[in-house]
Amino acid sequence: MTELNLNISLNDFHISKGAKMVPFAGYNMPINYKSGIINEHNYVRNHSGVFDVSHMGQILIPINEYNISNLEKFIPLQLKKLKLNKSYYSFILNKKGGIIDDIILSNIILHNSSYFYIVYNASRKKQDEEIFSEFTSQYELLNKNCLFALQGPLSYEVLAKFIKIPNGINFLEFFHTNFNNKTILITRSGYTGEDGFEISIPEEIAEIFLNNLLEDANTILCGLGSRDSLRVEAGLSLYGHELNENITPIEAGLLWAIDKERLKDNFLNGSNHLIRQIDSKLSKKKIGIISVNKSMIREGMSIIDKNKKIIGKVTSGCYSPNLNKSIGLCYINTEFDLNNQLFCEIRNNMELMKETSLPFVKKNYKKNGENNE
Repeated sequence: MTELNLNISLNDFHISKGAKMVPFAGYNMPINYKSGIINEHNYVRNHSGVFDVSHMGQILIPINEYNISNLEKFIPLQLKKLKLNKSYYSFILNKKGGIIDDIILSNIILHNSSYFYIVYNASRKKQDEEIFSEFTSQYELLNKNCLFALQGPLSYEVLAKFIKIPNGINFLEFFHTNFNNKTILITRSGYTGEDGFEISIPEEIAEIFLNNLLEDANTILCGLGSRDSLRVEAGLSLYGHELNENITPIEAGLLWAIDKERLKDNFLNGSNHLIRQIDSKLSKKKIGIISVNKSMIREGMSIIDKNKKIIGKVTSGCYSPNLNKSIGLCYINTEFDLNNQLFCEIRNNMELMKETSLPFVKKNYKKNGENNE
């Protein structure tokens, strides 16, 4: 029996714009438009592009003692100490410290009430929402809101033409405003390595808003194909690839996203296991690789040493338009000496790889009150 995929709200709009639609995480999603993935990728790096990521989950959870105490079992942040209008990259952890999902959590005030606004992955909606349903009260699923990611060095300039953006807003900061007499939620964030904004907007005005963005010649529609190549260039992990329930934030190289005080209270899921991992040598680590030749690196390929011993696995691979090379993210055994040659097994051939530091392409987030004015 074929599994049916849901249409996002603006499905017909995207098809009318020439989108190639593909199944992704239970939804029909634009993979690319007529100009192609490479052109979309380069446009985001040099101008701005807008992605419809309305398949992702969005929720408002009232900030109160009950919700905080329950959420702190799963989320490794000091939820009582989060700064207002600040967004945080974090996780929902299982009892072993494995990653149920990675999330963006913001501390906001909306209609004179305090909320945690959480954006989470479409592929993990069922698991996440079961937790929210069981462990929090009076939450509101924003199922009738679209989510757009406007990304690129000109994204501030494009958005500021019709939305008043607070002065000095930085990467991972939040604000809300009105558009066509409706409240929209905006975080200066994104998953491309570029400056940008993620915009949550009621679906009844979403197409009008999107058309306003596209009136600017510096902005084009982009699909999941370029979103993936952009995030790989930026060295960013993706759930189902670099992250899953059997990988902890420590193994994924994301210790920086855990509040260290939360590891001491023994209340956080998997805290003892996470501490042991911090204090001991891990069996695997995430690295970046670049193909020395023209061989294309793909997810699932084996990483081998000169003796053809498997030392790791590719979790994400793509062509990098910026480097004009094939690149990949992978986990390898920490016992392997990175001073030695490593190879990727491609069609039964040993293709030479070069290990490199991450990110492959420098991130361009806006900090210290910088704007693109």
